[in-house]
Amino acid sequence: MHTPPGSAARSPETGTASSATGADDARWVQLVGGLKDKLPRMQETFVERVRAIPEYSGHAVSGHDLQTAAAKAIELTLDAMAGKEHYPRLLEFATDLGNRRARQGLPAEALISAVRMDFPIIWATLLEISDNDDAALLVNRAEEVWRVVDDYATATHSSYLAARVSMAQEEAGVRQEFISALFGAQGRLPETRDRFAKAFNLKPDVPYAIAAAKGQPAAELRKVASTPNRSQSMFLHQAEEYTYLFWPVPRGGGSPGSLGAGISAIPCGLATADAGLVDLAAFGRIAAALSDLATPDDQAPITVERHWIRLARARMDALGVQLGAGLDGQLSVARPDELERLRETVSTFLANGSVSATADQLYCHRNTILNRMRRFKELTGIDLMVPVQAARAVIAWA
Repeated sequence: MHTPPGSAARSPETGTASSATGADDARWVQLVGGLKDKLPRMQETFVERVRAIPEYSGHAVSGHDLQTAAAKAIELTLDAMAGKEHYPRLLEFATDLGNRRARQGLPAEALISAVRMDFPIIWATLLEISDNDDAALLVNRAEEVWRVVDDYATATHSSYLAARVSMAQEEAGVRQEFISALFGAQGRLPETRDRFAKAFNLKPDVPYAIAAAKGQPAAELRKVASTPNRSQSMFLHQAEEYTYLFWPVPRGGGSPGSLGAGISAIPCGLATADAGLVDLAAFGRIAAALSDLATPDDQAPITVERHWIRLARARMDALGVQLGAGLDGQLSVARPDELERLRETVSTFLANGSVSATADQLYCHRNTILNRMRRFKELTGIDLMVPVQAARAVIAWA
């Protein structure tokens, strides 16, 4: 018959099974007591092995801290092995250790590797102090020893992760306070800008690019900001319905549209505060206004350099200046076929600024183009050869 591990294969009537179990328990307590006598040596072995872990060889954990934690961890583990009533003290220590190591900046993998070293050290020492008659007892208790160490490691890891989450929230809160100050009334103060620059190891007077968006483009901006290799140099700010993302750029680094930074395919508003943090809030408002000009067909940032016509038209429309409607009204006297030719000719000329190029593109004689331009001036009063007048048509037909 198969006998489960840890059970006694004797007749229940004899009472010898319970006697054997009692003897095993007594012997186990005796062995654990023997382990405590070896505590200094186990501590020394533990510290030596942990110091071989690269992350522990630096200055994150002091020698005194490591020595003290090693002795306490092994002692409490041995107590828990002797009786479950000691478990709460072990888990309390594990919680404190995980929190402390997280705040010391120790990587999780290094911490758990160190914590799990308790088992091989304890087990090797246990084999040394036991005799041949203890073989069956050790087999039955091996899983129990491992479970104690595993519970200790699990509690340590859980505490570590909780501390890391708390630290991230604390850091994000402080980070956001600095950022919000830049966009508020305090942002006008030099000390506010200097404090922000010093906190994040930046310069307050270098150019800063700033992007703004709403809806799905805003989600894309947040995604860019969360990229690990960019998360420290890019800063997010949420104000009302707009999401802002800003970052320092090299002076003379080109137009905002050529800055890249992972946003080249996002239809957001994009501007550059060349004077630095002092102009950040103002250019944030420009970026927000530009983002409102995005259309479903846009697949790249909206900038003043590339989309000033669209911006001017939108601002005029907002003021009730209907250049487009006025121009269409003036041209309404033309026949439909003439109107189509005029619009085609004017639009082509405005795009290239050359009569000859317009003639080539429309397969017309140069004089034909000049005649159409004169007719356009006759109907609208706009001389397309005069830039300041041509600008009116450019904006009207944006």
